Amino acid sequence: MVQAAILSTDSSGMAAAGIRLQRRGRRLAVLGLALAAPAAVFALGGDAAATEPDLARLIRFMALLKAGFALAALVVGLWRIARPAAPWREAVYLAAPALMLAGAAALWQMQAFGPASIVLHAGLFGFLAAALTDPDFFPSGLRRIGQAAGGGERRLSPTE
Repeated sequence: MVQAAILSTDSSGMAAAGIRLQRRGRRLAVLGLALAAPAAVFALGGDAAATEPDLARLIRFMALLKAGFALAALVVGLWRIARPAAPWREAVYLAAPALMLAGAAALWQMQAFGPASIVLHAGLFGFLAAALTDPDFFPSGLRRIGQAAGGGERRLSPTE
């Protein structure tokens, strides 16, 4: 009886370790794919569209600004997936910044402005949708601090 309890404890511990390794492998795979998207844009290159020098400077400045937003989103996404999250949220938290970086890279190279901006903004809106609908985005400690400061949210019932 005691041996059965020990075996079940060991097997559940090994199962938990296997789940952690599986989750880590999935995260690494998604992160690798996420970093491959902007790298592919730079590798493919292409001819820059003919633009005026002032417009080119403006577009490159905007590309740098958007790349900064993408890096901030990547840092926040990695911070969030340090805690357990739904698999689709993990994928969005890592793939959305990659889409944003790919769009910014295409803008920097002055090629395909339309598709570049669509990809960039799809990543931005995907990240925002995942973050704003994530009930566990903030750890419970930060949530308690906000509620203690009077920031607790009040949910309305359907009759109010």
